[in-house]
Amino acid sequence: MKKNYIFDLLVIGIAIAIFAISCNNNKRWSANDNDSTIIFNLSDSSKRVFAGEFYLKGQLEQFLSDSTTNLFQGEILINDMQTLIKIAEPILFKIYGKENIINERPYEIYLFGDYWIMNGTMPPDMKGGTFTIAINRKTCKVIGITHGE
Repeated sequence: MKKNYIFDLLVIGIAIAIFAISCNNNKRWSANDNDSTIIFNLSDSSKRVFAGEFYLKGQLEQFLSDSTTNLFQGEILINDMQTLIKIAEPILFKIYGKENIINERPYEIYLFGDYWIMNGTMPPDMKGGTFTIAINRKTCKVIGITHGE
């Protein structure tokens, strides 16, 4: 059964228009509850239209329940080592500290099937260990992270 995407686009357009009309563009918005945290500044966004929490929560639910909404299904999202590093470093910095990870450059990187594996290196006279991170190149899912001692 084909879905009527024109109708969906019309509903989305109406929802966005209603939301845009109801916004006061001079206020700083911040909302925090058990389900979400929203922080954005509307003072510089008078020419921007926001979809809104209700619509975006519905999109999230659709993504989680319907695999056909994933346009990148099967596509390779991490095509090269530079992209891998841009994705992996912020994660590693947060866990192990930026200075520690930078000191483990240059990185040793391999691609095994759909999995990138990236490891830190260290000088021969250094004691301790390095990080290892594995990331799926199609889903960007982190498969594992560890750091030697």
